Amino acid sequence: MILGRFRRRLAIGTGRTALGYLFAAPLLVVLTVAVLLPALYNTGVAFFRYNATRDTWRYNGFDNFVGLFQSDAFWNSFWVTLIWVAGNVGLQLVAGFWIALALNRIVRFRGAFSAVLLIPWVSSFVVVAVLFLWIYHPQLGVLNDLLLKLGLVSKPVAWLSSPELAQVSLIMANSWKFFPLVMITLFTGLQDVPGEVLEAAEIDGAGRFQTLWRIVVPLLAPSIATAVLLSTIWGYNSFTLPIIMTAGGPLGSTEIMGLYIYKLAFDAFDFGGAAAASIVLFVQILAMVALYLRFADRELAPAG
Repeated sequence: MILGRFRRRLAIGTGRTALGYLFAAPLLVVLTVAVLLPALYNTGVAFFRYNATRDTWRYNGFDNFVGLFQSDAFWNSFWVTLIWVAGNVGLQLVAGFWIALALNRIVRFRGAFSAVLLIPWVSSFVVVAVLFLWIYHPQLGVLNDLLLKLGLVSKPVAWLSSPELAQVSLIMANSWKFFPLVMITLFTGLQDVPGEVLEAAEIDGAGRFQTLWRIVVPLLAPSIATAVLLSTIWGYNSFTLPIIMTAGGPLGSTEIMGLYIYKLAFDAFDFGGAAAASIVLFVQILAMVALYLRFADRELAPAG
C-alpha cells in the first residue's frame, strides 16, 4: 500500500521532484559524511581549548577567536595570503592568456603543443617543488648560473632564503604549476570567438591591440571570470608546495594561512585555535566567491 502511494506520488504532481531527490540521495549522503559533518566538528572544536599535557578539552567560548585576532602571527599569515593569492592570480592570468592566444594561432601540431604545456598541471606537487628547489639553488641552480653569465647579477642570489624574494620565488613556482588550467580555460573561450567579427574588425582598420582589447577580451569575459575564480580558490587552498619549499620561512614571509593553521594544530597543539583560524579562512574564501558572483552577475548578465 505504501509502495503504491509512493508510485502514485512519483507519477503525479511533485513526482519529478521526488524522483530527483531519490537520485540525489546517494550524493547527499556522501556530502553529509565527507563535508558537512567534518565542518560541524571543526566549528565545535573552535570553541574549546585542548590541554595536551592532560589530554582534556575545556569550553572557552570565543577566546580562540579573540586570541587569533590579537596574534601578530595570524595577521602576518593573513596579509601574506592576500599577496600570495593576488600574485598567483595575476601571474597565471597573464601567462595563461598570452599562451592561449599563441596556441589559438597555431594550426599544425596544436595537440602536441597542448600536451607539452599541460606537463606542469599533471606533475605532482613534490616533483614541481624539487624541480624549483634545484632551479633556485644558490650555488648549483640554473637560474643563478644564467643570470651570472648574462651579467645581470654579480653574485649568487638566495632566492628562497631572502624574506624579500622568497614570496615572489614561490609565487613563480606555483604559477608555473597552475597556469595550464588558466590557459585551457581561456583557450576554450577563444574557440567560441566568431571569426567573422575579427575579420570585420580587420577590414575596419582595427590594429591587433585594439582588436584584442575591444573585441576579444569582452567576448572572453566569462572565461576570464571563471579562470580568476579557479585561480583564487587554488591560491587559498595552497599547502603542499609552500611547506616543501620554504615551510613558511624565512621569518614567516611565505607563511600562508594553510601553513599557519597546520603549525598551530600540529606544532603548538592548539587545535581550538587552528579550528578558529580555519573558520576565518573559510569566511575569507566565501567572501571572495560572493564578490566574484556579484561581479559576474552584473558584468556577464545579458543586456536588456
